[in-house]
Amino acid sequence: SSGINAEWPLRPGVNSALGSAMVCYGNTRVIAGIKGRFAEPTINNPNSGYLIPNISLPALCNSKYRPGMPVERAISASHKLNTIITDITDLMELCIVPGKVVWCLYLDVVCINDDGNVFDAAVLALSAALYNTWLPATHVNEETGLVTVEPGGEKKRLVLKFMPVAVTLSVFDNTTLPDPTENEEDIESGTITCCVDDKGKMRAMWASAALPDDMMSAALLYIQKRASVLLAVVLKVSQRHTGAAG
Repeated sequence: SSGINAEWPLRPGVNSALGSAMVCYGNTRVIAGIKGRFAEPTINNPNSGYLIPNISLPALCNSKYRPGMPVERAISASHKLNTIITDITDLMELCIVPGKVVWCLYLDVVCINDDGNVFDAAVLALSAALYNTWLPATHVNEETGLVTVEPGGEKKRLVLKFMPVAVTLSVFDNTTLPDPTENEEDIESGTITCCVDDKGKMRAMWASAALPDDMMSAALLYIQKRASVLLAVVLKVSQRHTGAAG
């Protein structure tokens, strides 16, 4: 188990992003950045914007990855991330001009160093980045309909319906181990990953190993407790950063 720095597991990340954070899980490092652009809404949802999550595992973060096409692990993690954040905010709040222009937010998570448990770190970083995301003020030219960012205008904070964190346990026969390192992941027989939000709701669960009922109950209880600790930390640090920024 790599452990997490309970005081400062995350910090401000990219200054040019609408919101960002960097998380350190042991030797694992990930950075999340929220970038925005104007886009046309869909016909079926003319007043709703978009959230597009993506996790990148570049070759520089671990020698087991090769340059070129995204690795299967990154694709799978991105799909899981999409499941978690689908309804994290009201997409209608991303509308700029109904039926014409909306915000498209790219939720990019890049792994800087992969020493195991990248997904948990990615979810934590993304939650912190979204919590600190502010949408720029916009201006609509009445004659041309052109939408531009209004420098110096009042920004609008992205309101979240919930804040998710993920907790992964490696399974070794009938034993579980939290926050696995890369070496531990190489010899595990499977994993259990749960996503829990700040209201205690289980948002998603993925398991590639079976456990006896009593051990599974104990594992889920541990996951809930660890999720509470992670959420307390991410809120504490994010609020501290937001206060300093304000």
